[in-house]
Amino acid sequence: MENNKIKEILEYRFSLVPEFPKKRHIIFWYDSDKAFKDMIPELELDNVKIITLTKETNRKGELISKNIFDTKYTLEYKDPESNYLIYSEYEKPDDRENFLVDIEKYSEYFMADKSAMIIEEFKLDRTNYNLSQVIKEHLDFFGSKDRREKLEKLMENPESMTERDLKLSILAVAVNSKSIDIQEILKNIILDRSRLEAVEKWIGTKFLFEEIKNKFSFETDDFDKFLKTLLVVNFYRELQEKPHTNLEKYYKGKTNEIYIFVSSLLQNKQTADKVKEIFFDLGEELDIKSRINELDFDILVQGTAFEYFDKIAVKYIAENISSEAVDYEKYLRYINIRLDSTLWKEKYFIYYKMFITVINILKIKQDLVIKDKSINGLFEDYTNIYYKIDRLYREFFLSYDEIKGKNSNEIFDSLERKVSQFYEKDYLENLLSLWSDNFTTGTGLPYQKDFYDKYIKSSDTRVAVIISDGLRYEVGSEIFEKLKKEASAKEITLKGMLTSLPSITDVGMTNLLPNENREINPLKEIYTVSGINSKTTENRERILKLSCEESSAISFKVFKNMGRTEQDEFIKGKEVIYIYHDNIDGISDSGKTEDETFEACDMAVKDIVGMSKLLSSLGVVNIYITSDHGFLYEKKSIEEYNKLELNKTELEPVTMGKRYALYEKETEQKGCITIKIDNYFGVFPKKDQRIKTSGSGLQFVHGGISPQEMIVPLIQYRSGVHSKKAVKVRVRIKESTGKLTSNLSKFAIYQLDSVSVKDKVLERDISAGLYDGDVRVSNEVKIRLNACEENFQHDFRLTLSGEHKKVTLKIMDLETGDILDSKEYVVKVGIISDFDF
Repeated sequence: MENNKIKEILEYRFSLVPEFPKKRHIIFWYDSDKAFKDMIPELELDNVKIITLTKETNRKGELISKNIFDTKYTLEYKDPESNYLIYSEYEKPDDRENFLVDIEKYSEYFMADKSAMIIEEFKLDRTNYNLSQVIKEHLDFFGSKDRREKLEKLMENPESMTERDLKLSILAVAVNSKSIDIQEILKNIILDRSRLEAVEKWIGTKFLFEEIKNKFSFETDDFDKFLKTLLVVNFYRELQEKPHTNLEKYYKGKTNEIYIFVSSLLQNKQTADKVKEIFFDLGEELDIKSRINELDFDILVQGTAFEYFDKIAVKYIAENISSEAVDYEKYLRYINIRLDSTLWKEKYFIYYKMFITVINILKIKQDLVIKDKSINGLFEDYTNIYYKIDRLYREFFLSYDEIKGKNSNEIFDSLERKVSQFYEKDYLENLLSLWSDNFTTGTGLPYQKDFYDKYIKSSDTRVAVIISDGLRYEVGSEIFEKLKKEASAKEITLKGMLTSLPSITDVGMTNLLPNENREINPLKEIYTVSGINSKTTENRERILKLSCEESSAISFKVFKNMGRTEQDEFIKGKEVIYIYHDNIDGISDSGKTEDETFEACDMAVKDIVGMSKLLSSLGVVNIYITSDHGFLYEKKSIEEYNKLELNKTELEPVTMGKRYALYEKETEQKGCITIKIDNYFGVFPKKDQRIKTSGSGLQFVHGGISPQEMIVPLIQYRSGVHSKKAVKVRVRIKESTGKLTSNLSKFAIYQLDSVSVKDKVLERDISAGLYDGDVRVSNEVKIRLNACEENFQHDFRLTLSGEHKKVTLKIMDLETGDILDSKEYVVKVGIISDFDF
């Protein structure tokens, strides 16, 4: 540093107004390299006196201070007012041997080298000699402008920065951390282990390990061993189990602090994948699989950090629910625990979803008795109870097929056989037989053919009708439930209607049009209204206009693909709008794609819910959703014994499908029921058999007499200014003492409302944690509030880390982040509880 620059800096330092209660500046300058010894005699500073500390050799040959007592006397008694520069060409003595140490404590230091320049640049405390030493020891670090800029951003209060703060700041810059918090620094190293090289280069790993000890109270000199401690402590601390003897050496330190630190890493999307990958590799080395295998299932079901927890859980639950005697509620509880805790939810959700479906099917199987009733009674039972079995069957195979594509396993196959056996033999065979035996056309049931006159013609508001080809009742029930949850509606209702026979597209589509000279004769393939053929969308619009001129018909795809302005224009001035959707029948009614039937149903639900919301947003208040016919579907290939070959008589069927045959005269066929329809006769299999006929496609069929084919949904969705929107359940923290006397504490919350589709009250996913201000200082617990009863109590435990006077329990909505309830607690942890085991 040039002499002129030194003089400039010193004069600037002495020109500053001393901080109260100081009245002057005393600056010590230790120049142990004697680099500026010759400069001192010629140095002149305004209003500053200069004293040079000298030494001499005594009789023993020891170098001792010569004028140190004179200097002390001058500074404290002789001249307590003047500014002084105290220069020494020797090393700064140790405090125990320094007779000026008391003066130095309230004075400043100066160094005429790069470290001094750096102290000036960052406006650090000039009186703190240790800062200069840190800078000297790590001078190369300050050689980069980029590193200096990053360091400056970390310095919130440089004038009060300590030696440790400066080292932490250098460490933070080395690992590209935006905070000097040791946990944030460790997170960055964990994400990229190569940053340890920068740590070693710029600050040294010794300091890093000292900070780990300060934070977590255990010594280590190896980062791999540190990570193993994180793994083992988190593993056993989470499960509340004592560590295995092979792993005891890694279970140490402040286990609460470590557990919460690891939990935060595993729950953070930015760090979770990397930490899981690291834990997997270390887990192989530590043989964590064996440790997991030793645990009782009730304990291991709570585990999170290893995918192996889910693998064990899936295998265990699958094996148990495939047995005959199952505690269904217990396994549903296990499944919900895994869904709430697993870090591999995206991968394993489909397995747990399948298990839930199987359990619900088996629960129904336990109590199922299909009673012999009139057709009216069976219709009521189907639309209230039995349809749920068809829906569960569909939901099971949506999950099972996805799993089968990933993981062929005999356990899952055994579940499939159990479900299929129940569905085909216990359910379909019995229900269809009773339905056929009791079927009659002279009932007071709601019929599809009366739809237009009953609902559309009498409507006093604009009405839109979504007609989905092949949408059976159970799929309609899912649409109904989703609309109840997701849409703002004044009223949403679901009813059933009976189709005419045969339950085919041409019959159903014609039935849904105005009843003005309607003629339906499948025998002669006549489907007309007022002489207009009803087969095309264009002709259906012509028919609608006969009843109401302000009517239109359009395909679902065409309307959906319009721009918003086009959609507005299309509905403007219209009183009746028919929208035709053809996803289910379009995909399923083909031998090549019938295996995708349930996927087509899933897509149809999303389409129709979306279209209903769209129409509502366009100002359509009154919306109906219905279908031309349903369908019968079995996932398995249809065996030969399930195919009916009609006996050849003098009569031949004029028209025949896989579920019906039409004759001009009455005839009897084995395994079938004969019904007079107008001036011809229909023959229909009594059970789920298919009639042998040409053409492929035997799994997905319709046209027959089963409730699955004949009962179609009728959903009425009315929106408006007084529409009621679905809300989530409310939550409240249970009243308790306002003190925490242990690091591990029990809490409880009340789910105030019952989950109810009818009342549009939805389940809610929440998180619970203890906070000191905005900083979470405990683990985080996630809970799904899905109880079907009011004031249901949910219990949980939280582990507090660190020392705090007060903390706040916060209950947050996981989706929105909103704080739903909070409660403050005074922390009074006893002496025993302070020890962190």
